[in-house]
Amino acid sequence: MLTAEGCLKRRERLWRSLADKPDWILLSEPQHLIYFANFATSPYTYASQNASAVLLLGADGSSILVADNLQGEFAEKAFVDRVEVPVWYNGRGTAPYRTALLTEAALNVLKTCEGSRFGYEPATHAAVLEGLRAQRSGIETFDISPTIHAIKRSKDPDEVAILKRCMRSAEAGFSAAIQSLKPGMTELQAYELIASAVMEEAQDRVIVYGDFATGHRAFAGGGGPTQRVIEKDDFVLLDFSVIINGYRGDFANTFVVDGGRANTRQREMASVCLEGMAVGEKHLRAGVKCNELDATIRNVYKQHGVWEYFQHHAGHGLGLGHPDAPYIVPESADTLVAGDVITLEPGMYIPNVGGMRFERNYLITEEGYECLTRHYLGLEPPR
Repeated sequence: MLTAEGCLKRRERLWRSLADKPDWILLSEPQHLIYFANFATSPYTYASQNASAVLLLGADGSSILVADNLQGEFAEKAFVDRVEVPVWYNGRGTAPYRTALLTEAALNVLKTCEGSRFGYEPATHAAVLEGLRAQRSGIETFDISPTIHAIKRSKDPDEVAILKRCMRSAEAGFSAAIQSLKPGMTELQAYELIASAVMEEAQDRVIVYGDFATGHRAFAGGGGPTQRVIEKDDFVLLDFSVIINGYRGDFANTFVVDGGRANTRQREMASVCLEGMAVGEKHLRAGVKCNELDATIRNVYKQHGVWEYFQHHAGHGLGLGHPDAPYIVPESADTLVAGDVITLEPGMYIPNVGGMRFERNYLITEEGYECLTRHYLGLEPPR
């Protein structure tokens, strides 16, 4: 989980970064409740279904979380000064409309919060803002989400620690796939095998999503698992993420199932992809423009005369979203900053020949990068 120190530092950084400072900040975006307070609900319990919460941050450094009683176990782990827990459902009587109860509770708290200037984000409940305007006259509200999105780029140590846990868990899934996928299994069975290995490593229930495509579906670029039966010498394209506490990595490999062999043309394709990644890695450091990084990687494909077969982004940022900024694409306006966690994911898809994608994750530093993923890359992994 995130740390109390990390959450406090992120709240302090938010206030420092706001040129136009409000008296209070109102947040409801689930990502930001995690980011600033470690309020992370679980999708594996009914208590979090259709639930929301409100985080109030004061200019004096105070923090108040409003979340109903069914979210109590998550609120207990939040790093805030105070938690307001209105009772929504107690198992004895009819529950009121859940969002309306949250709005009422948040407005009751706001009655005790002095000030007339309020920062909000688009996810902030409109009823809370309207109720606030009805409570007091002459208030000013303004959107602070651009500032939040900017400061989220640079990851703190507690965020990197969670990301590394996501990546170690996903690596266990990759290893299981290389060792245990066999012809005759379906893609869904492959997904189940990978997800089981991931959860065993994570020692928790976690979300596993992404591309689990084989055969012609790998050649076409991927897709979620289906009932397709894996055949001898099929390509297996795995490009998946593991979500822990809201954070996720995202990395890929393509390989021939069960120790099969690629042909010469397919090996040449993989060689170009991996060369593009290696060239891109040499340019990873704070201050590099993402459109120039994208062009550097694509230039490898141009040199080999296969430019047209690399048809998607060259990489992107990671964290609480997917994809996040920065975006490593031809028209990107982003520049790498220290603390970015990004991917590079060169690929190539030639009809009737092959399709593949390879991907690693990196932490950007002032001088270069730290590679965060250690899984095998290549069509013919050792067994």
